[in-house]
Parts: sequence; structure tokens; C-alpha cells
Amino acid sequence: MVSFHPDSKFLTDFAAGSLAMSEAVCVAAHLEFCGKCRAHVQQLSDVAAQMMARLEPIADEHDGFESLMQRIDSAEPAAPQESAVRAGRPALAASGIPRVVEKLAGGNLQDLNWVKLGGSLRIAPMDVGCKRRQTAIYDIKAGRPMPEHEHRGEEITVLLKGSFSDADGKYVRGDFVVRHAGERHQPTATLDTDCICLVSLEQPVKPSSLWYRLMEPFVQYRLSGFSH
Repeated sequence: MVSFHPDSKFLTDFAAGSLAMSEAVCVAAHLEFCGKCRAHVQQLSDVAAQMMARLEPIADEHDGFESLMQRIDSAEPAAPQESAVRAGRPALAASGIPRVVEKLAGGNLQDLNWVKLGGSLRIAPMDVGCKRRQTAIYDIKAGRPMPEHEHRGEEITVLLKGSFSDADGKYVRGDFVVRHAGERHQPTATLDTDCICLVSLEQPVKPSSLWYRLMEPFVQYRLSGFSH
């Protein structure tokens, strides 16, 4: 069961179309798992539509999820989604991965350009047209930890498959987890399956290990090279 959700500001900004593309993709991915948040966003959209109707009686009504998909298709990431994901919309693609992520990946996550970090983690950058943040898919090997790291800025993680735990708790498929600058942790995937996550980073993380810190410039070079 999904236990961690976007806060009201994330949902309100998503409904208003004011989130950056990287953040909007993360919220959209979570909404495909979470009927409760879909309903909340739809309520926000309905209120906004009523207010707009009083000002502009001929205003068009749009579907935020489909609008977001059109942004991806038309390569116009700066255009905002104009409304909400409908509460009754079917959630996930047949693969079990959110449709917004599957679309950005070209249909198969394994075909992305993966960068390995040791034996426990690989990262595939995704170009969503957002220069302000780095967006990527993380794959943590079952039962293995990520390198311990400190956050230099906000990080949004949406779990797409499997689960992981850290000192603060356990996170499962569909959870929307936000970390802030200065927080330090070491996610560890559970033993039963690899943990695959969608991650949006405001700033690259700072690894605690000296070896990973020495590798960081090379890793960031490869990630930025694949995503443009």
C-alpha cells in the first residue's frame, strides 16, 4: 500500500500546471499508483474550472495527464499541463510501469543508457527537457545498498518496482519520497527483487565514500552526456 504522497503544494502546483517538467513527471507517475491523490488533484481541477467558468464561460477543459503526454510527444516541455489527472483513469500500463515513464523511456527501461556505480547501483538518465533538474531511473540490486550520500538539494523519488529501506523507514511501490538539502541516508533494496525508482534531483548528491567522491566527476559527465 502506498504510504508516502506528494504534499498539498505539489498537487496544487501540478493541477495549476506550474511544476517544472521533471517534478511534474514524478507527480504524474505517483498519480498512476494512487487513486487518493488522483481524486485530490481532480477536486483541485474542478474548483479551478468553476472559477475559470465564472471569468471565461467558454474556457476549454483539458485532461492534465493527456496534456503532459502531449508535452512529451511534441517536445515542448515548457508548456504547462492545464488540468488534473482524472480520478477514474486506469492507473498503470500493462508492464506495471507508469505510462508517463514508459513513454519517456521509449517503451522499455532496459533499452536506456545505463551507467554503473559499483556492483549495487546503475543509473539511466532521462531527458525530459528540464534543465533545472536531473531526472533518471535508478536500479538498486536486490539486497544491496546504494552508496551512502548527502543531499545538496531537493530529491524526489517515486518507487516503480520493489522497495527499499533506510534509517527512517521502508518505502514501497508507488511511494513519493522527498529529501532535502543536508539530509544523509543509504537506501538498501529489499532481498526479494531489484528496486527501480524514478528520481528527480535539484543538485547532484554528495557521496560519503572517498572512492565515490573521486568517481563523481566522471559519473556526472557520463550522466549529462547521455541526457542531452
